[in-house]
Amino acid sequence: MKKNVIHYLIVITFLSFQLIANVAFAKANVFAVSPSNQSPILLSSHLGIFEDASGILTLADVQKEDVAKQFQTDLSANKPLNMSYTSSAYWLRLELENSSDKPIERVLDVNHSLLEKLDFYFQTENQNYQTVHTGYSQPFENRAYKSRIFAFPIVLSAHSHHTIYLRIQTQNAMIIPVLLWVPNDFYIQERNEYSIQAIYFGLVLAIILLNLIFALVTKEFDYLLYVGMTIFVAFAFIGNRGFGSEFLWQDLTWLTRIAPLSFGSLALTSQLFFVRRMLDTPISLPKIDYVLKLFIGVQIIIPVVLLFTFQFAKFVPIILATSALLALIVSVIGMRKGKRNAYFLFTAFSLLAIGVIGNAMLVLALVPVNIFTIHSSQMGSVLELVVFTFLLIDRYQLIREEKQKNAMQLLIAHDENKLLNLQVNQMQKLESISRLTSGIAHDFNNILTGMLGYNELNKFYSDDIKDEELKADILNNAIQVEKAGYRAVDLIKKMMAYSRQGTIKIDITVKPTIEIINEVLAMVRPGLTSIFKVQSDTHTDFNIQIDAIDLHQILTNLLVNARDAMKEQGGDINVSLNVVTVSDSICTACGKSLSGEFIVLSVQDHGTGIEEEIINRIFDPFFTTKVVGEGTGLGLSTVSGMVHHSNGHVFVDSKTSPPNQGTAFKLFFPVIKV
Repeated sequence: MKKNVIHYLIVITFLSFQLIANVAFAKANVFAVSPSNQSPILLSSHLGIFEDASGILTLADVQKEDVAKQFQTDLSANKPLNMSYTSSAYWLRLELENSSDKPIERVLDVNHSLLEKLDFYFQTENQNYQTVHTGYSQPFENRAYKSRIFAFPIVLSAHSHHTIYLRIQTQNAMIIPVLLWVPNDFYIQERNEYSIQAIYFGLVLAIILLNLIFALVTKEFDYLLYVGMTIFVAFAFIGNRGFGSEFLWQDLTWLTRIAPLSFGSLALTSQLFFVRRMLDTPISLPKIDYVLKLFIGVQIIIPVVLLFTFQFAKFVPIILATSALLALIVSVIGMRKGKRNAYFLFTAFSLLAIGVIGNAMLVLALVPVNIFTIHSSQMGSVLELVVFTFLLIDRYQLIREEKQKNAMQLLIAHDENKLLNLQVNQMQKLESISRLTSGIAHDFNNILTGMLGYNELNKFYSDDIKDEELKADILNNAIQVEKAGYRAVDLIKKMMAYSRQGTIKIDITVKPTIEIINEVLAMVRPGLTSIFKVQSDTHTDFNIQIDAIDLHQILTNLLVNARDAMKEQGGDINVSLNVVTVSDSICTACGKSLSGEFIVLSVQDHGTGIEEEIINRIFDPFFTTKVVGEGTGLGLSTVSGMVHHSNGHVFVDSKTSPPNQGTAFKLFFPVIKV
């Protein structure tokens, strides 16, 4: 009898401890919602997870005791759930508790657009209060919140306990970031997201239009190929971010499913085609070209295979990553062989790789969630496209130079009348390029204004962040974006200076010319080594009627060029200002004949000089004799544009023999007595 009593006491004690443990464990998984909660809150560590391999269980099934106890919770989870590709359905259970005296409104956000089926059950005291059946395979009207992602506004009544069940099933990679937002924070974040996407796709559209213009002007297939690649990249992001199912193909479930991988494979296919043409691999790298063609063939059939069997999808990211790595390796090989285009390709692929790595680190929770890490892959993508655009501009310049060379040969063979007609035609081409440059600079300046504006908003909102370390990181990132943005603004100003039209009225600030000369010399001298000596010789009180900033830039460009011309042996650089009377002098830049009294600003070096056949080209935009990375070809073009805008002219006097005779740039400005 005593043994039976002891036995019952042991059993009762064991069951009591188990009940206490279960209650404590359950309480540990309950998320207490209060009005003071910050947002967003990643709920991964509070989710109970159950895998339904059969995919047929209902809510009633998973609430049964034998199934309910199989829900697992990882209390250390600090990143979005990632089930990759799976045929199973997953059930998520979330316990929310409001112990305050007032109802609390929140938004439950499942921030992934590629979830085929998503069932949402909101229960209060074990009674269904709200049920939503959504997912990209369901009508868009089914969504509780009409957006590209899946969001569910909820109200937690005072002193209440709520249970949320989510059933998720998809053929795409199952990544489940479940976030809890304060409604106002959610709406602000959504607005910022759409603004950033508008900027991104605006840049993409500008790049497409620019290259269409180049394609029409040059009739080169490479520009059309690049336009196609840019369109495929844009549609890959449209599919991945959920904008396709929201705006373009709401009822085409199959297209939403395959769009990110299919358009991604087409983008990489056109990218490999682009690499082949830019590096001429069939001739320069025949063995590697065979591998490129093999990957191109594989990627072309990926969209067709995905259309018929999506089971192949799990292998596609590996193929795409290998293709991207192959393109990077080929560009490195091209650099080693001294191919100019390879440097552009390597830079572009590296920027994209940095963006992709940043996105991967975000998924793995190795970096904080902020506006930069969330969009790192898109930032890398747009920077890649910008570098590719510069590559094609450089290619256009080479094509233009070749056409100019052919035109010059044609000029020699024809009479004077035909020569004059060709010169007029060439001037019209240069004017067209000037107008094109002005338009592009204006559009990019508008886009940069928007980017810098939203960057200022991010700096403003960062004041609300309580985590000082995260706040410091975000502010530092914003400062770097601001610096880069204003450097881009300065570059656009230079482009606008080159393309200024005579009909545009520009307010100028004139300062004493000698004062500007002294300022520039004081700035430049510390940057010169002991082998250089700068001397100035000014004999006039006349002031050049030119904007002080422009004159500052003109002198700086000419002094830097003089230094570069003598970088090996050093020597004297002479700056002079005086008034002279000239007759029948010819402007080197525009060919106009000059006569009369002029203020002459001269910068002379004692370097190697400039070859006669090159002098006529030194003022062309993007033309440079410097090695890659040391010159943009815009310096003298900018000087000529600013001088002529002030009704001035340029005369270049240069000798290559005997040695060290050097070059003199003489700027002629009209004498205006004020």
